[in-house]
Amino acid sequence: MKIAFAIVTLFSAGGLQRDCMALAARLAARGHEVTIFAERQKGEIPAGLKVELLPNRALSNHSRDLKFARAVAKRCAGQFDRLVGFGKLLDLDVIYCADPCLAVRRVGWLASWSSRRRTQLRLEESSFRQGQKTACLLLSANQARDFRAAWSTEPKRIEVLPPTIDRARRQPELRGDGTRERLRESLGIGEQTLLWLAIANQPSVKGLDRTLVAMKGIPQARLAIAGIQPNSKQAGQVRGWARGVGVADCVDMLGFRSDIPELMAAADLLVHPARYDTTGTVIIESLINGLPVITTAECGYAPHVRKADAGLVIPSPFAQEALNDALATAAAAGKRNRWSRNGIAYGATEQLYDGLDRAADLIENPRLLKGV
Repeated sequence: MKIAFAIVTLFSAGGLQRDCMALAARLAARGHEVTIFAERQKGEIPAGLKVELLPNRALSNHSRDLKFARAVAKRCAGQFDRLVGFGKLLDLDVIYCADPCLAVRRVGWLASWSSRRRTQLRLEESSFRQGQKTACLLLSANQARDFRAAWSTEPKRIEVLPPTIDRARRQPELRGDGTRERLRESLGIGEQTLLWLAIANQPSVKGLDRTLVAMKGIPQARLAIAGIQPNSKQAGQVRGWARGVGVADCVDMLGFRSDIPELMAAADLLVHPARYDTTGTVIIESLINGLPVITTAECGYAPHVRKADAGLVIPSPFAQEALNDALATAAAAGKRNRWSRNGIAYGATEQLYDGLDRAADLIENPRLLKGV
């Protein structure tokens, strides 16, 4: 088949983006012709992927998303056997959705009439409203519950996928083969320094401000952030927060990185106090690579941290003091070493790797949907 993938921004650091590229490779290996359409591309993209950019000059994010959705629908009409959206677009055959349901969110009266809100709901409705044709591949049961409540989406059109971890990203041996020491040296990290790793492109959503506040009480900690370009607006936001709490000298912006398993080997702790994360793929990737995790209950994959006994989960509602205490607990090397061993063992025994294969099956044949 000729299959079109559509995603607004294509870059190597995001979980949704990596799933998009991994699925494109899987389907190509099955003999299909896959083209990825994107509005913009950042960082290095794996060789062999066919990417076509459809840029536009809209000034706001929501206007850009709508124009991109229209451009994709027009470009692909009658040209492809499947149109698969990685995000909320128009006229999709399949949506692979990592976003929350916006229609169930309570907003103020003014916000409810804003152009941004109306555009976002229009794109969401295109896939999830009752009577639509789109097969909906979701990543958490909470998503399914919310979309069905808001749009009366037929259960037969929805499937909640198993975790979508790429087996190739499980490389726990890097913690003991010299990679850890080499990379720490290249980053200027001494033996006594506690290296926290954050993988994020949305500073506020992923709770980077919370992490920076917690650093104040742990002077031996240093934070490396992958996924934010050093000269970007997001980097400026993070630096402003860091200056505000007096830890600006302890933060490194690594930009977009393709060596995430290596960075996980070099780090001592993944700090991911997100305000919301549909899944938090980085959480499971950290566990299976032996990197202990501190995260929040708002992340869909947080239960895996508890199940593996490989870190701590901050309960909801969030309290900064709880995060501070968790990070203080994680400062003990013995505790981290035990968590690291537990995470590696969990990755060797749990079924965490089947989601992308299931998604590829459903893109080929949406009639295989089990429904929820």
